[in-house]
Amino acid sequence: MNRVVITGVGAISPIGIGKEEFWQGCVEGRSGIRPIQGFEVAHLRSRLGGQVSDPDYKKYIKPGNLRRMDRISRMVVASVKLAMDDAGLVLQEESPDRVGIMIGTGLGSSKTVDLFFRDLVRDGPDEVAPLLFQTSVPNAICSHASIEFGIKGINSTFSHKEASAESAIVHAFEALRRGKAEVVFAGGADEISEPLYNVYATLGALSPQRSHYLEGMRPFDRTRNGIVLGEGSGVMVMETLEHAKRRGATVYAEVVEYGMSGGNYGILSYDKDGHSMAMAIKQAVRDLPQVDYICAAANSTQVLDRAETRAIKEVFGKRAEEISISTIKAMTGEFEASGGIRGCATVLSIKEGIIPPTINYKEPDPECDLDYTPQQARKREIEFALLNGFANGGANISILFRRPT
Repeated sequence: MNRVVITGVGAISPIGIGKEEFWQGCVEGRSGIRPIQGFEVAHLRSRLGGQVSDPDYKKYIKPGNLRRMDRISRMVVASVKLAMDDAGLVLQEESPDRVGIMIGTGLGSSKTVDLFFRDLVRDGPDEVAPLLFQTSVPNAICSHASIEFGIKGINSTFSHKEASAESAIVHAFEALRRGKAEVVFAGGADEISEPLYNVYATLGALSPQRSHYLEGMRPFDRTRNGIVLGEGSGVMVMETLEHAKRRGATVYAEVVEYGMSGGNYGILSYDKDGHSMAMAIKQAVRDLPQVDYICAAANSTQVLDRAETRAIKEVFGKRAEEISISTIKAMTGEFEASGGIRGCATVLSIKEGIIPPTINYKEPDPECDLDYTPQQARKREIEFALLNGFANGGANISILFRRPT
């Protein structure tokens, strides 16, 4: 079996574009949450979002191809380009059939799908722009990247609710470990669209503006009252250690192991006692004596934050109190493929020896009583770090990274 490492990251996020700006935002505890722009939310109880300020995509994508892409495809392709450049990877020097791409997404091109069906219902099939259909299918985001960069290896798209990006990373790890590829671009992307925002608001999942507590994202905090919807794209260059050494690449972290489990607590419910989440963590860490950092799945919902805390305690016992835990979701918002940018943050934490803070954490919840790195980043030497992706409906994935050796 091959060893698998991370050699590059590319992020398009509400707190920054590209590795340097994104990581600086993480360390500073910069909030990318602000009033929603682009569609009307005055009739809703929730009005905030973690929206991306789109960069000049011509810097990353050929103009001829750019015209064929919708917004989420542009984010993904730009993230792949950023990760590629960060890794110093020259695809012209690689065998194109040994390079792959695996991206997770909750709903893919949700804006395009909305526009396609609105035109279909209003004007009929003969009046719908043909280009809308081919960009509306979920796998278009990977296809556009493959076309842009000449990637001819594994090409897969994953949709697994809030564990979508983690699913892509795990499958990329297995493909590389088993020699099915030498390089895989892996991560996740989602975008905020008007119908998606309205659905979350109607379901009561969003933190409301008019309530006893202010609208906002406050993971682990006693006053938390729901998520703030976010968006973005995060892609990592994953490759075999042998391939990375051969081309003299800088290694950020090694992917060690992963765990996956499911629960049957309801299609929109989390495992309240955290037991199924603990199963995924146990598989990932095995008999490891200590994990230094956990990039948490916690998303400012009452149930998930407590369940993840219980799962960590179940696995690590008293040692759980020694682990640094944080989530960048308070800065970026929650979206189903947030594991892409959170994976980038995790490997950069290992490389830089810094734990990003959990911002907006002010009032402790007695049932969430671990070290959540409140408000300010903290220096810490990280040997092992865990990325958790826990979805309602019962999809749990934990991925273990380690400092390169």
